[in-house]
Amino acid sequence: MSTAAFRAWSAGQPSSAGTRGVEALVEGVVAGVSKRVWLFPGRRERGAAILRGADAERISAARPYKVVPPGASPSARAMQAVGVALAGEPAVCFLGTGSLGYGAAQEAMQFAAARSAPVVFVLSWYVDGPFAAPLAIEPAAFGRALGLKVATASGADAGSVQAAVAEVGAGPGLVVVAMPHG
Repeated sequence: MSTAAFRAWSAGQPSSAGTRGVEALVEGVVAGVSKRVWLFPGRRERGAAILRGADAERISAARPYKVVPPGASPSARAMQAVGVALAGEPAVCFLGTGSLGYGAAQEAMQFAAARSAPVVFVLSWYVDGPFAAPLAIEPAAFGRALGLKVATASGADAGSVQAAVAEVGAGPGLVVVAMPHG
């Protein structure tokens, strides 16, 4: 695991890419799961491939590291992660708070719970700031209502994220990560 390379890559990303502030989140998730678990990152978490050994210049070609290139749709990413999990390969899917506004992302979580799929959804919960989204229900309560095992973590602390990932195990689960303000 190359934390230094990942942090250097993250620091070099343009601020519009939204990668700053997710370092501890990504580091905690990658440290908390085995290398046989498929990762489905969003744009902000795509540097996870570096932590698995991919060259920073080639993170979009990181399939040998079981990191799927990020797509534009969080709903599609969630459905793909559930599909991989139902095929017998454990998966982790990164989502942002706004993802809960997509019906298909909610359906993926519900389907994972109904089928006991070995998938963990990691939700970056931005309470305020540019990635915040209004929610009718708190994410952990939503996950519990669907039947997912739920754990919470601080996005400022990789150890907290790693412990929360371990707490939900192989899933189906939801790790709600409260992201730092600012």
